[in-house]
Amino acid sequence: MQRNDFFLLPLKAVPLKSWLLNTSAFTVLACLVLAAGGARPAQAATVDCQADRSGTEMVLYLYFPSAEDSDFPASISFNGNNVTTGPIPPFDASDLDDTVGTTAQYRDAIAERVRDDYCEFNVQVVQSTSASGTTNPTPTDDRWHVVGIASDGFPTGNLYGLCCAGSGSARTSRVWAGEFGDESQPGGAIEDTLTGTGSTLARWANAIAGTTSHEAGHSFGVGHADSVSRPTEDARNNHILASGAGNGNITGEDRASDRHFSDTSYEVLANSIGLFQQTLSNWDFINPNDSAADGLQITILVAQGGDAPMIASVYDGGLSPWRDAALSANGTGTFQGEAYDRYRVSFTDPQAWNNGDPGEIPAGAEFHVGVGLTRNYIVRDVTLLDSGGAMTLHPRVVGYTPEGSFDPATGEYHLTMSVPDPDNGPLLVSDVSILHLPRTVTINEMRDSGALLGDDGRSIQPWDSRVGPDITVASASDLGVANLAQPRAVDFQRVPDPDCPPFPVPQPVPDSDFVDLRYCEEGPVLGLFPSARVYVAATVTDPNARYFDRTTGTMVTGPLSNRIFIQFPGGKPDLNENGVDDAIDIDTGICDDANGNGVCDSAEPTRYRYGAKLVCGTQPSAPSDGRLVKAHYATTINVLNVSDKAARIRKSLALSYPPKEQKQGDVYPIAVDALAPGHALKTDCADIEARLFPGGFPTPYIEGYVTLEAIVPLDVTGVYTSRALEQAPACHGGGGDGCKKSCTEDPHHGCPAGPSVSTTLDVVPIKEHIIDRKAPPVPLCSDLTVGGLSTPRVRCPEGAGSCVTQLDYTVANIGVAASGPFEAVATLDPQQSVTVLESLSSLLPGQSRTVSVVTPPGGNCFDPDCTVRVVVDPANGIAECREDNNTATATTGG
Repeated sequence: MQRNDFFLLPLKAVPLKSWLLNTSAFTVLACLVLAAGGARPAQAATVDCQADRSGTEMVLYLYFPSAEDSDFPASISFNGNNVTTGPIPPFDASDLDDTVGTTAQYRDAIAERVRDDYCEFNVQVVQSTSASGTTNPTPTDDRWHVVGIASDGFPTGNLYGLCCAGSGSARTSRVWAGEFGDESQPGGAIEDTLTGTGSTLARWANAIAGTTSHEAGHSFGVGHADSVSRPTEDARNNHILASGAGNGNITGEDRASDRHFSDTSYEVLANSIGLFQQTLSNWDFINPNDSAADGLQITILVAQGGDAPMIASVYDGGLSPWRDAALSANGTGTFQGEAYDRYRVSFTDPQAWNNGDPGEIPAGAEFHVGVGLTRNYIVRDVTLLDSGGAMTLHPRVVGYTPEGSFDPATGEYHLTMSVPDPDNGPLLVSDVSILHLPRTVTINEMRDSGALLGDDGRSIQPWDSRVGPDITVASASDLGVANLAQPRAVDFQRVPDPDCPPFPVPQPVPDSDFVDLRYCEEGPVLGLFPSARVYVAATVTDPNARYFDRTTGTMVTGPLSNRIFIQFPGGKPDLNENGVDDAIDIDTGICDDANGNGVCDSAEPTRYRYGAKLVCGTQPSAPSDGRLVKAHYATTINVLNVSDKAARIRKSLALSYPPKEQKQGDVYPIAVDALAPGHALKTDCADIEARLFPGGFPTPYIEGYVTLEAIVPLDVTGVYTSRALEQAPACHGGGGDGCKKSCTEDPHHGCPAGPSVSTTLDVVPIKEHIIDRKAPPVPLCSDLTVGGLSTPRVRCPEGAGSCVTQLDYTVANIGVAASGPFEAVATLDPQQSVTVLESLSSLLPGQSRTVSVVTPPGGNCFDPDCTVRVVVDPANGIAECREDNNTATATTGG
């Protein structure tokens, strides 16, 4: 048997800033192909793939039976036939090659490899040898998948694995580990792969673990076609979901190598089971003090509820005085009116580094730190320490809501950036770069000179790169990173082969060298929006910082900049709150998107806009052109949230003066403020100057409008005051000539005498403008129906007592919302005593599914007639538009 074994050299790792300077990086890539074997690159990150991950939403059980287990699913229907999968025999190294490892060593090596494959995903991989907790009883976790791994070969040859039995959030797959040994024999499909010098524990583990991760991947929504390489990606035969026949044509050497998920597979998995690390943040800081620091703490906020955060990775490169960090609870805190749990990250374990002694930051020295957590977090404070006490000065930091959020009015996906200490003035965010990535950049490379490399050392090629706007953050401002009107990285429809047989759900998917299964999965396939990861890097400048200048050896005041590097997961837009990604709703016609902004029209809110006049500053001389009279002017704009929902207020300034001529002035975004129900805030001249013009107004006074926009109604009032620059003439008694207008003449006593300064005060309610008034959204609900009962078919392969009855029925969701997982029960004769329960995964609006039922052996449905009754959602656990259409009954005469 002749074959060519190839691997693709890693693509050149490109530093972060180069992606914004070299546009050809996306389109011009040269690849060298050599004959060789590949080993896993050395890891560059500190994520511990083998650590316990108790509490994750999905649990993947690797079940290596120690004895035959008759409770394992007996069969999976495949190509119209039942493939026998149980009872499952034990896993024993003597059936493989016990000269390279014991049974326990095989199990550990396979489990280690599977944990590596799923390291970046929110999955706990559990090794088990007992039927208890895997097959009898089955797992009690909310979402689980059991892969039964035995050391037998497939009886009729060349089938390494098959998925899936069960459905929804509870599924089982089968792996025939002994088949790798059988097919490695002379004449086998992978001849010589695992024999002789090719038989090592690592190669056996790679082959068995590769199929194990492959079959589990099918359960998590990944298909064979998702292994196809992007133009900038390594070859398909390196990818876990590649198989034989027409699905990648991988060789035995490919199977014995350490493969990985493709970019497309990674995107699908990130959406279906989530990412383990949530927010990763790195910072370039400067010690602003004139003495050395020997400690650093960063205070963060985490949303209340859910599991406590854990540290997943820490930057330990040569730019940091420390190689590790500790996380401790620190009470609670409030951000934008919401309560959060507060934690403190303390950097520990001093190390030799580039700019000072271990664990010490000299005065004015630059340093770099970073930490990744298993929960999204908001940075609120940075504290430098000296002998355990807080120092006088600390790096100022911009906070951010790292999971991003969708603006239903615009479709923008953004970070909300905030200043924890607004009294110290605004921070300027500039040099913003935004990358949409298919995988996570390892934390040690999150720096300007770092390369785009994953935890496994492989190069990462962005789906998209863009330059973000410069923004001024006085309290809070939005930084857009994507828009729903733009396509996401992975968004396509699976279209079944027209010759697909009526498979049960889920349809079985094999890993074989020869079997080219018609792919019969159908429906939408989506990654996160805009991609699995969003990577933002930016410069943050304090324009009036007090800091130690190492060049002059003195304390100075002026601009001081640091760099931030943020990675966070993409999002799942569901702005109409029906449990379905909005892209699916729009594509299937569940909702309209007339303006093409990626937001269901029914989810777009009514927008309320207010334009408040603003006059700030001094007109120093009497104008000759009819502008404002000589005086000092001030404006205060008060805002009250009169609704019963929190308001998110977007504020901007539109100048009308300057310029002098009749030309439109500039527009400046001010901030995005959060305002709780019943609360008020103000914007005044001092606030505008501090946020937008820290060096002073461009002219002695400015005029314009402050625009406020929200999706809840507000009360907005302008308070306008002015003061004359010269004293008013003295008031005279009696006639009132020469009295200023504010004098109240009294015919008996006259006006008060003496010079005074003229002042005015006006309080003006600001008109409300309603933009795109929306009707209240129609309540969304699912509606499950059942029908299409086929004629029952009876087979008695071994005579009386072995009879089974087979039939099909169709379940449909005719509602306008996803159903969520549900159950269906088929009850059959004799005497309505046979019950078959099916657990089914969620149906999207308009989607239907054919379910094949096979009764346990032992009974013929015809007695003499066969009556079948099917009920979907028998416990009424799904809130439906109608509850009276969930049953279908049919009787077939004997």
